[in-house]
Amino acid sequence: MRRTVGWLTAALVMTLVFGTVYVALQQLGRSAANEASEAALATQVQLPQPTPAPGPRLELTPDSGVFVIVYGADDRPEPGTVTLDGSLPVVPGGVLDAARTSGFNAVTWQPAPELRMAIVARPSAGKVVVAGQSLTPYEDRDTRTMIILALGWICSIFVVAAGYGTSEFLRRKPRPAA
Repeated sequence: MRRTVGWLTAALVMTLVFGTVYVALQQLGRSAANEASEAALATQVQLPQPTPAPGPRLELTPDSGVFVIVYGADDRPEPGTVTLDGSLPVVPGGVLDAARTSGFNAVTWQPAPELRMAIVARPSAGKVVVAGQSLTPYEDRDTRTMIILALGWICSIFVVAAGYGTSEFLRRKPRPAA
């Protein structure tokens, strides 16, 4: 019985290690999704009046790069670099309120099915500047990481099971008389 507990403990420890590695990598990847948006946001809030660069607006897609939208005191979008169904997208008012209250807000926003965005918001000159980008590339990377770690875990459990089976076989095998 003691041997079984030892082998089960080894399997449990490996499960905890692989699970912890996955959670740590997932959290690092998700926080990295804010970095480019925070850089774009920092550029805008340093301006006397935040105004995204003029030019054609791109439609929000799962492949969207970094975008910037400025919201007025009435929470209505003013200038921006993206559209959603042809209009400037509107983030939930709570995102803007939290940014005004605390000076910064970072959330995951789903403006439409199949669209998940990492957005950051900061007040500037009586407005709130929101910058963001699609989470799709980060979620795809997360899925690949999970598959690799799951395969590593399965192989490790297989090795533990094989070790347990071998030790039990050798322990029970009758020894020849000398």
